[in-house]
Amino acid sequence: MRPLIAEAPEPLARIGDRRVSRAAFLADVQALAAQLPPARAAFNLCQDRYHFAVAFAAILLRGQTNLLPPNRGRTTLAEIAGQYPDAIALVDGPDAEIAIPVLRVAARGEAGEAVGPVPAIPGEQTAVLAFSSGSTGTPTAHARSWTALHAVTAQALEALDLAGNPGPTLVGTVPPQHMYGLESTVLCALLGHTTLLAGRPFYPEDVRTALADSAPAVLVTTPFHLKACLRAGLEWPSPTRILCATAPLSPDTAAQAERVFGCPLDEIYGCTEAGAIATRRTTRESAWTTYPGVEIHPGDTGRAWVQGPQHPVPVPLPDHIEVQDTGLFRMEGRLADQLNIAGKRASLADLNRRLNAIPGVLDGVFIPPDPESDTHGVTRLAALVVAPECSEAEIQAALADCLDPLFLPRPLVRVDHLPRSATGKLPRQVLLDLLAHHGQCA
Repeated sequence: MRPLIAEAPEPLARIGDRRVSRAAFLADVQALAAQLPPARAAFNLCQDRYHFAVAFAAILLRGQTNLLPPNRGRTTLAEIAGQYPDAIALVDGPDAEIAIPVLRVAARGEAGEAVGPVPAIPGEQTAVLAFSSGSTGTPTAHARSWTALHAVTAQALEALDLAGNPGPTLVGTVPPQHMYGLESTVLCALLGHTTLLAGRPFYPEDVRTALADSAPAVLVTTPFHLKACLRAGLEWPSPTRILCATAPLSPDTAAQAERVFGCPLDEIYGCTEAGAIATRRTTRESAWTTYPGVEIHPGDTGRAWVQGPQHPVPVPLPDHIEVQDTGLFRMEGRLADQLNIAGKRASLADLNRRLNAIPGVLDGVFIPPDPESDTHGVTRLAALVVAPECSEAEIQAALADCLDPLFLPRPLVRVDHLPRSATGKLPRQVLLDLLAHHGQCA
C-alpha cells in the first residue's frame, strides 16, 4: 500500500490567488469518489488541472483506473470505450459532447477538510492506462501501476531538485492527460512538496501572468509553447527553472530561453511506453543522465531497453540510443525518424531543425512520403511552413545550402499556421489533410 498524497505543509493547489490545502483536496476527492459508479476504469477528461487531480485521486480511491486518451475525438473515445463499456467520463468543460455517460467535476477545495489518515492505494493497482495513437492512429494502451508512479515521481523530484521544502508552484502549459504533464505537474504535487496551478495558460501573456502570480514557480512546458513565449517579446518574471519535453530542444533555443527567463532549463527525456527516465541541462551537455535507479541497456537488434524501479520488465525505447557510460546516453533520433531516399539517409528531426532555423520561418515541418506508395524507387518529401515574410523560393534556397537536393521538399507549401496538438505534436494524417486542402500531395 502506498499513500495517495504526501503529507506536506505546502498547499496542493493554487486556484487563482487562493491556495487549497491537502486536507481540503482530500475532502473533494472523497466526495467525488462516492459518486463514481462501480467500474473497472473511468475516462479522466478534466481540463482544469485541479479538477483533473481530484478526478485522478477519486478514481484511484474507488479502486479504478484512469483512462488517458491521446485526444478527445469522438472516434478515439469510442474505440477505447469499446474495451471499457462500463467506463464513464469525468469532465469539467462545456465541450463534453461525447457518446459515453459523463460525471461533471466542479470541485474547488471549498467543501471543508477531510478527517482521518491519508488514504493508501494498493501498489499493484493499475493507476493509469495512457493511450498513444501510434503510426496507425489506433489507440494503444500503456499501463502504469501506482507503485510505478510513486517511483518515477521520487526520481524526478530528486533529479530535478524539486524535493526541497518549501516547494515551488508548477505552472504547466501541457495537458495533464499527457504522461509528461501528469508526471511533471500532478504527481509532483500529489507526492512531493510542490503545488500545482489549476489553470493551464496557453498564450504567452497568460504564461507571463501565471509565473508572476505564482512565484516561486517552475514552468513546465513544451518546445512549441516555449518558442511562442520567446517570440512574444515580453518582459518575463524569472521562474526557479524551466522543464521542457515532448520533442528535442536545440541548444540555441535553450540558451535563448535561459537568457530571457533568467533561470536554468532542463529537458526531460521519456516516452509513453516507459515514462520519464532522464534529464539534461541542454546548454551544458548533449548527453542525457538517467533518473536515479534507471539503467539503459543496448539491445542485440540495435534497439535500447530501459529498466528501473518503475518498470516490472525492460521496456524497448522508440529512439536510436547510444549508451556512453553508466547513467549517460545520447539520443540520435527516433527509429521511425530515419529517411532513405534513393540510397541516401537523413533524419526527419534534423530536417525539421534546419527548416525551423531559417530566419523568418516561425514554424515548419517536413512530411515524409509513404514508402508503400512508391513503385519506382523514388519518393519525395513535402513541407508545410509558416513564414509570412519569406517566399517559397527564399526558403528553398536556404534549404539548398544545407541539404542534399534529394531532401529538398516538393512541394513546399506556405500556410497561416500548423494545427499542432496541445503538446505541440502534428499527426501525420492532419498534415496530409492540410496538404490536400492546398491542392498538393506528398
